[in-house]
Amino acid sequence: MALDAFNLLVGVSGAGKTRIVRAIEQVRAVALGEKEEDELIDAIRGASFAIGFEHEGLTYRWEAELEPRVGRGAEEHGALHAEEPPLIRTERVLEGDRAIVERSPERFLLNGHALPKLDRAQSAIGVLKEDSLMAPLYKAFSRCIPRSALETLPSHGITTETHFEKRRGNYQSAADLGADFTLPLHHKAELLQEVFPEAFAEIEEAFREAFPTVERLKVQRYYPLGPEASKESRGTYNLALAAAESGVASWIFFYDMSSGMQRYLSFLIHLSFAPPGTVVLIDELESSLGVNCLPAVTRFLLSRAPYLQLVLTSHHPYIIEQIPPRHWKIVTRKGSRVRVLDAEKIPAMAQDRSHLDRFTRLINLPEYEHGVQG
Repeated sequence: MALDAFNLLVGVSGAGKTRIVRAIEQVRAVALGEKEEDELIDAIRGASFAIGFEHEGLTYRWEAELEPRVGRGAEEHGALHAEEPPLIRTERVLEGDRAIVERSPERFLLNGHALPKLDRAQSAIGVLKEDSLMAPLYKAFSRCIPRSALETLPSHGITTETHFEKRRGNYQSAADLGADFTLPLHHKAELLQEVFPEAFAEIEEAFREAFPTVERLKVQRYYPLGPEASKESRGTYNLALAAAESGVASWIFFYDMSSGMQRYLSFLIHLSFAPPGTVVLIDELESSLGVNCLPAVTRFLLSRAPYLQLVLTSHHPYIIEQIPPRHWKIVTRKGSRVRVLDAEKIPAMAQDRSHLDRFTRLINLPEYEHGVQG
């Protein structure tokens, strides 16, 4: 399949929409070799894949074949307890038409020159991330925001005053801060508020558009043991996003907000200043979002579409109606084979009609109605 700048995967339940998003996450995890993603990497063992992408004006293609797990389904032979083979069997990386990595169990070529056999537990992209030829590929895969970053919503953060002061000097602009994907939600929000208040004000304004009863948004520091005790522990404090709402006497801290408020704040803080070309993966966009905030969320994501590459899935009629049909990709499955069709390439969808009419036509298409077949 080919992905555009904005992609809304639509189809009946079980067609394979989530599987596509997960496959992208798995390929990314193999590229970066991050230990916290071991479960994703383990699940893709035995697969082969090819992915093409653009980064900083250059086109790349990465092909890999992974070693299968040993002994799955053969516990009676004791194979499940055998040592797993290395992850990578073969790899090939091309920049344009030029092969810069060719790798097999017998050899490893970088730009045509033989290297000692490197650790096959990691991809060439991960092993050679410091090399000038391979560093751009590692950077490209690093600029992908997986589902977990937007769905894992900590109730608060913990840091120290010293650490905050050191950290604030690392960023010259809100864009620099947006490019740091290692920062947790509340820490990034605090830096936006304290170092780039105009950027934080933009987030506050967008949030209030979705939730008009909210009067103010801020990141609140608080000291669970009291300020004096915290000073003894080098200024340790907790921090959390909080909202002031009309008719409510006290601030509403993040852990007491609705799940829709929490999720939209996560989108605003992580995506508003993410660098151009960042890939964003969101499964079931409507999850936890009430009808009252769906319009604002949809408008926000469409406003970021010229800068980011978004891959979304949704079943919700409102979202599908509001996103232009040129962004729809219809996912169908026959047995284990998943196909993705551009909606506008289907004659019944190509005519100039209202969104509502196109949505009605979509759900009546044979490709949609019979989206899963044995």
